[in-house]
Amino acid sequence: MLGHFFAAVVAIVAPEALPAGTVPQQGHVEGEVLQVFPTAIVIKNEQGQGTVLQITPRTQLGAQFKPGDKIVAYVTPYGVSSVQLKASTAL
Repeated sequence: MLGHFFAAVVAIVAPEALPAGTVPQQGHVEGEVLQVFPTAIVIKNEQGQGTVLQITPRTQLGAQFKPGDKIVAYVTPYGVSSVQLKASTAL
């Protein structure tokens, strides 16, 4: 039964649903969390593109993320090194 649920959840952010964004080889990616899985975080950037961040045991997570969180992910040639909540710029 859980397998059926997982397949349905994945279908929500299928490639047809959002234009695909790419994860750079190095630098950072910012966006809003759409979905959280044990090994991936799906985000939407400001241009509306969906990006899947692959999470590994070496990825440092700055929080327990949930849909709607604004995040910044730091990327190296070896993958996503850390994911943090984006600091609010509102005064």
